[in-house]
Amino acid sequence: MKVALVGLGAIGTVIAADLAQNDFPLYVVCKHQETLDLIEKRGLKVTGVSGEYIVKANLIPVLTIEDLPEELDIVFMVTKLTEIQDAFDRIKSKLSKDYTLVTMTNGMYEEKLAEQIDGNNLLGCVVSFGATRNGHAEAIKTSLGEMVIGRTKGAKQEIDAKLVELLSETVPTTYSDNITNEKFSKLLINVSVASFGVISGLMLGEMLARKMTRIAFLTVMTEGVKVAEAKGVQLQKLNNLNISSLALTKKELHGFSFKHFYKQIIIKTIGRKYKKLRSSSLQSIESGRRTEIDFLNGYLVEQGEKYNVPTPLNKYVLDEVHKFEEGKKKPSLKELEKLEQKTKEIWGIK
Repeated sequence: MKVALVGLGAIGTVIAADLAQNDFPLYVVCKHQETLDLIEKRGLKVTGVSGEYIVKANLIPVLTIEDLPEELDIVFMVTKLTEIQDAFDRIKSKLSKDYTLVTMTNGMYEEKLAEQIDGNNLLGCVVSFGATRNGHAEAIKTSLGEMVIGRTKGAKQEIDAKLVELLSETVPTTYSDNITNEKFSKLLINVSVASFGVISGLMLGEMLARKMTRIAFLTVMTEGVKVAEAKGVQLQKLNNLNISSLALTKKELHGFSFKHFYKQIIIKTIGRKYKKLRSSSLQSIESGRRTEIDFLNGYLVEQGEKYNVPTPLNKYVLDEVHKFEEGKKKPSLKELEKLEQKTKEIWGIK
């Protein structure tokens, strides 16, 4: 069996290291010569909440996708959403007849890939542990979590049970027959974490220590819940968190409400648990690259327009992050305060 992993960012580095450490050989696309040289000389290095370890065995580094062998049976796609289409276009000639493509990305890009390939070959994956890139061939695992995988079409296959077992060496992993619903549920977390990090420049714990930011966090999520309902998506629990139950109402925000108090506590808890989580989109801004905003908040805005569901705060966030991408703004507390003010205007809060 030939297996490859494309995308040695933070999450990809952790997954590749853990698979290789558990005697699962795989090709890893390095993209940068320095990354390839480090893997050959030292291996992949992971530090953080699961301890520190270096893995060199079972890793076969190659510089580019074109350097991969043909007849690949499994490909883990852990690329940025801005790069996934290009990566797929370049790797599809390398795939075996009965390949499995595992998309370990944020967002809902499986919908676009399903238009290009047989859905029976597509395995979606929700990743909910945190990690930060720490230079070439190195990542810091910042928080524990889980993974969920599932076929976007067709029945569970024999290889899927093996993948669940292998990925469980990274974090607890389960199989879902409703992976589209699982992915949409994770999207509603990403639309806040990624974009708010760009706007503020802060880590998640610092952002969610602010009450009005928590309300903004819940607001973009609420708009997403309404889009999900219009699409007929049944939102799933994520790390035992019921996403639908966090949707806000105007009544809750005017006067004291036990429901709103409960939702504030939940978001505060998320902030404490993942306090060191740093937005990958913020890291993209800092390195002069595009963010995934068009595939996250942009996706909700697009779907909201399609199903006639208003998404004003997601639209504001989308437009603002584009300004950061263009270099017109810099992440700051002042920009976060503007986001909070926009949230007040949407809800009519004085």
